[in-house]
Amino acid sequence: MRKFDETADVHSRRPDVREPWLVISSAAGVRAIPLPRTNRVIVGRMHTCDIVIDDESVSRQHAAIIVGPQGLTIEDLGSRNKTRVGGRALGRGETAALPVGAVVEVGYATMFVQVGRPPSAPASHPGASPSSIASTAIVHDATMQRLYALLDVIAPSPLNVVILGETGTGKEVFAEAMHRGSARASRPFLKVNCAALSGSLLESELFGHEKGAFTGALGAKEGLFEAADGGTVFLDEVGELPIETQAKLLRVIEYGEVIRLGSVQPRRVDVRYVAATNRDLDQAIAAGRFRSDLFFRLNGFSVTLPPLRKRRKDVVPLARHFLDRAARGRPYTVSAESQAALERHAWPGNVRELKNVLERALVLAGAPGRIEPMHLQLPDADGGRDVARGPADTVPPSPYASSPAVAMWTPGGAMTPSMGAMTPPMGVAVPPTGAHAAAGSGNDLKAQRESWEKQQILQALEKTSGNQKEAAKVLGVSRRTLINKIEAYGIARPRKR
Repeated sequence: MRKFDETADVHSRRPDVREPWLVISSAAGVRAIPLPRTNRVIVGRMHTCDIVIDDESVSRQHAAIIVGPQGLTIEDLGSRNKTRVGGRALGRGETAALPVGAVVEVGYATMFVQVGRPPSAPASHPGASPSSIASTAIVHDATMQRLYALLDVIAPSPLNVVILGETGTGKEVFAEAMHRGSARASRPFLKVNCAALSGSLLESELFGHEKGAFTGALGAKEGLFEAADGGTVFLDEVGELPIETQAKLLRVIEYGEVIRLGSVQPRRVDVRYVAATNRDLDQAIAAGRFRSDLFFRLNGFSVTLPPLRKRRKDVVPLARHFLDRAARGRPYTVSAESQAALERHAWPGNVRELKNVLERALVLAGAPGRIEPMHLQLPDADGGRDVARGPADTVPPSPYASSPAVAMWTPGGAMTPSMGAMTPPMGVAVPPTGAHAAAGSGNDLKAQRESWEKQQILQALEKTSGNQKEAAKVLGVSRRTLINKIEAYGIARPRKR
């Protein structure tokens, strides 16, 4: 009888459309394996097993899948870390029905049966076509294409997923794509930021509460898990969950029951969990800040999204997407110099930073036209050392290269110098005036900056039809700072309508 190792290449087979397959997620990755055509299939870590799962949590001979006239069943063979079907642990020699789609935990590995053709294999080379789910996303980088192709395996499965990666890498977008590709797509996709709420408020949001459960609970309220019944819950920043809340969440996942605050009556919920974090959960578990049993319940699949600096091919297409969306039909283009500056930047804030840079560039550019490097306000767009690639001679010339300083608005409204074209923490950076300005007098430079600043205020007031509050938002300053500037430059105050 042919043995099937989970790392074998099985996607070249052309199976019958009704052939059963096992989708297995373990320390070795995610694989789709055709079920061997025999009445008893041994699953374990030993190389002599019919299906080999190379994971230390799996016993040498862990379980047996039995093919009978009534369908598939699974038997535990006295495993050290148990065999669980639908969250229920089997005793030694105990069997349980194995219907299509049921989740089986073999140690810390997970698997489920599906019938039909295997899921699409992830792309293995840069020229491969992205998956059907990825076709709706902006994915040009080869690594991201492989990850989105993996969605064809992950999305239809019932398993929970952990998405790892730096802040701003697009974990929520990936989670939404996973939900759209699942059988739960017609049901709710609800999300909660676990770091944004305190322990008591977070538990109220997740589990709901009854009237009078705490001060201010004037009526009963269903929690996120109840509201998402049949759908998907996205737990963003799951690494920030208080340890007490982790214990309650573990119960919900294990038993499919939620108990509102102030109640003793459990309510059944059917929810798929997608968790995301930028923390190292292994370190958090070692430090006692995160429960290992909760991690293993959430970690049916694990996906790590690369930072934007490691997916250069996606930078310019994403920039055009954000620009088009912010422009709302107005024609803007990105110059070749700006595209080069975008690709050079290290993007410590990842996709979220790129979005903010393009939205700010649109404001600085004013009327429809081209986005130039001066509008991007990137720190490495000044002809100096490139933070991402190397020495200055690899960087195209920049309009900022000849200017000794850039003046910024501060929250108090004062003009302060800053070397290079650093992005201001608040407000709009005043463009440098060129080499001739550096050679001129300080009074001339100050006059030119004030003239430019006054022009920006007038344009903002015109754009917002004289609404000072909205104009202040456009300029990135407080309303009081804007009023002080209007009075200082003798600009007529718009009348209230």
